[in-house]
Amino acid sequence: MKITAKRIVLFLAGFVILFSCTLQEPGIKETTANRQDSLYFSRLMVLGDDNAAGYQNLALTEKHQIYSFPAQLAKQGGTPDFQQPLMGYPGIGVLSPWGFGTIELLHLDNPETPDTQIPDPLIRAIPYEDYPDYDLNMPFISNDVMTYPLPYSNLGVPGIVMEDILKGKTKLKSRSHTKMLDIILRNPLPEPYGELTSFQQAKLFHPSILICWVGMNDVLNFAQYPEGEQPSIPEPTSTDRFAEKFAAMSDSLQSLNAALLIGNVPDITDFPYFNTVPAVVIDSTTNMPYLDNDGNAIPLIGVEPGDKILTPAKGDIRQGYGIPEGILNGNGLPIPDDKILDASETALVQETVDSYNAAIDSVCFNRKIPLVDMYSFYKELNTGLTEAGFVFTNTFISGGFFSLDGIHPSDLGNGILANEWIKAINSNFPVSVPPVNLFDLILELKPLVFDTTAVSQ
Repeated sequence: MKITAKRIVLFLAGFVILFSCTLQEPGIKETTANRQDSLYFSRLMVLGDDNAAGYQNLALTEKHQIYSFPAQLAKQGGTPDFQQPLMGYPGIGVLSPWGFGTIELLHLDNPETPDTQIPDPLIRAIPYEDYPDYDLNMPFISNDVMTYPLPYSNLGVPGIVMEDILKGKTKLKSRSHTKMLDIILRNPLPEPYGELTSFQQAKLFHPSILICWVGMNDVLNFAQYPEGEQPSIPEPTSTDRFAEKFAAMSDSLQSLNAALLIGNVPDITDFPYFNTVPAVVIDSTTNMPYLDNDGNAIPLIGVEPGDKILTPAKGDIRQGYGIPEGILNGNGLPIPDDKILDASETALVQETVDSYNAAIDSVCFNRKIPLVDMYSFYKELNTGLTEAGFVFTNTFISGGFFSLDGIHPSDLGNGILANEWIKAINSNFPVSVPPVNLFDLILELKPLVFDTTAVSQ
């Protein structure tokens, strides 16, 4: 069975960009950073997918884009004019076709279930009807952002696969077929007038330092999309194809003669999206396991050892799926297959990530491209990643790193990511970029929930 949650579609009905100016080459502006750092960061550019874009909480919106790890890296490096395709609130993303933007945490514990022993978070999708002035045909925060005459410094495109760095021009002229390409790359004109790929825009930009982190969606799409609602890439990109396209991309990026760094692919099966829903019946009153007469937890119907239950299965469980008849509101039916990543599929995902990273490691080693090990970084979250005296984990919400969608980093998580890239930059180039001050970031963000018990004494 081909498994996942409700189909995630990046779609914008009727979107047309009236892009009235041509892309120009940027000029260098003054910066207060030291001279060496200024030279490297004068034209910082970032290519990639969701994580590079600052996508989180199921949407792309300025509220969180300003905390993207590229934006925080640009701030630390003193980039004089780091431009992003900032989107208005409530943003563009997964739920846009159904009339919603980003999701937000309304309550740490649902007030409708006041007797819970473990908090039951209440998360709400923000409806567009609450923001009648929000125009899906012009989602940018301003006309100036939409018609910015240079390539954006952050060309992270949510939903793209790796080969679309070289290939993707529009939704139709890409492998990933995401509408976000139309929005971020702003390609409304026919060739040869205005259709430029991410790489071609980077070439026009003349970056001084170039970061590329892409490849997650080559396997994430498989883990999320259900049978009968197949995306354009229903199976993981084959290892041979990935290796071939990655080598071509790396050669192209090296030809730009920028200080280049590339990140590898995390093991997505460690993300909260795949690990938050327990495999046993939960009492909705206490939010604790429902026990039988012998004091044992009751397994959900349709779940086998080694299976991972996807977060959207919560909705089915609330309707009684997976719960035996006679218990709570159980209907005796199994959890739908498209809400479970079974053990064999989980193994396939992990093997695919390993093969991608082997190809990435080989290409970067042979071409002497600095590799930023995002795989190992994310693995540390499984047991706890200590930063600034705090321990961050992959626990949903209280772990501090992931956003509410359980896949993409939070604002604070992006600060931690920025520091990982800063470490790599400082280790490979003659610069000394200061890290993001996570204490200051926490004070600025004032997160609704953070596990302060993890603070070092």
